[in-house]
Amino acid sequence: MEKEKLSDNNRKVKVRANFVTKQYEMAPKKTDKAKSLLLKTNFPKFWAVRGVSFEAYEGETIAVVGTNGSGKSTLMKMVSGIVPQTSGSIEINGETSLIAINAGLKGNMSGRENIRLKGLMMGMTNEEIDNKMDDIIAFSELGKFIDQQVKTYSSGMKSKLGFSISVHANPDILIVDEALSVGDATFNRKSLLKIKDFQQQGKTIFFVSHSLGQVREMADRVLWMHYGKVRKFGPTNEVMDEYDSFVKRYKSLNGKEQADYRKRYREAQESFTLDALFGDEIKKIREVSGEEEAVRQETSLYKAINTQQSIRHWSRIDTIILTVLVIFSILLADKIVLNMSMKHIIQTPSHLITDWNPYNLHEMVVEHEGDLK
Repeated sequence: MEKEKLSDNNRKVKVRANFVTKQYEMAPKKTDKAKSLLLKTNFPKFWAVRGVSFEAYEGETIAVVGTNGSGKSTLMKMVSGIVPQTSGSIEINGETSLIAINAGLKGNMSGRENIRLKGLMMGMTNEEIDNKMDDIIAFSELGKFIDQQVKTYSSGMKSKLGFSISVHANPDILIVDEALSVGDATFNRKSLLKIKDFQQQGKTIFFVSHSLGQVREMADRVLWMHYGKVRKFGPTNEVMDEYDSFVKRYKSLNGKEQADYRKRYREAQESFTLDALFGDEIKKIREVSGEEEAVRQETSLYKAINTQQSIRHWSRIDTIILTVLVIFSILLADKIVLNMSMKHIIQTPSHLITDWNPYNLHEMVVEHEGDLK
């Protein structure tokens, strides 16, 4: 664990995000995405998160709000370490735990087996899991279903199980990503009380929810995400008053106006570039602090924005080497299966292909069966 740093107001910074982005390639098929690792295939780009910066302090509860597709869940997955950011940096000072439907749960395993698996993944020992097993099961309210495969669970049951495991792991940083939206009212209230207990313990909590009432009740500050960018970040009532006003204005638009609004922002997410982000940030510095300060920060700002984290495409040399290794492996397998000597292969390499015919294969099977007898 990294040494915790202090902010200017002497509160410990638990999470610091600096110009974080997440880019996805809109490949038609999963196989196309796999091919893009080897070949320099250009698919349309989509930036789910565009230059997000914020700090979260010890003991804070930060609600993350925004319309569907605003980048809330993507941002939380990056904070929790489940997916890497494309660029920018995220500093985590503590152990994180993400509570989201299906997060870390294996459908072909029982609830009890998932408790052990996810507990181990979160750093708990087998002894600690054994000691907490009954408490986790009791809190989840799953009863006899705990020994059924998770793939048979409803969304609410999965949410209960994931929440129960995570809160009993006692993390420093708790991330709740809409996991309470599918549970029943009684369990939701019990979960909120558990979160309040964590608040009293001074833990840092991120709370993603569409329930504006829960947000106003639970959060110290609110991070409003809007199509991949931070629209506003500040005290709960201040941000939520503006967010409520936005929602009302948006709902007052007719169908075509709403579609045009979404289209405009989606196009901005597709056309976004790191250079444009750099230009916007330099402009802000210039307007607030003057040209001299903009020049002074230019190099460090450019480096911070362009810090790359994503997997790059393989180079042409890497592709050639991999291809050669694959061909060599196939030839070696042929040699072993067809029982050819290297001299034979060198003299008649075509036999590596022509000997794979039904008659020869039948003869090989007969010979093999004879050896076994």
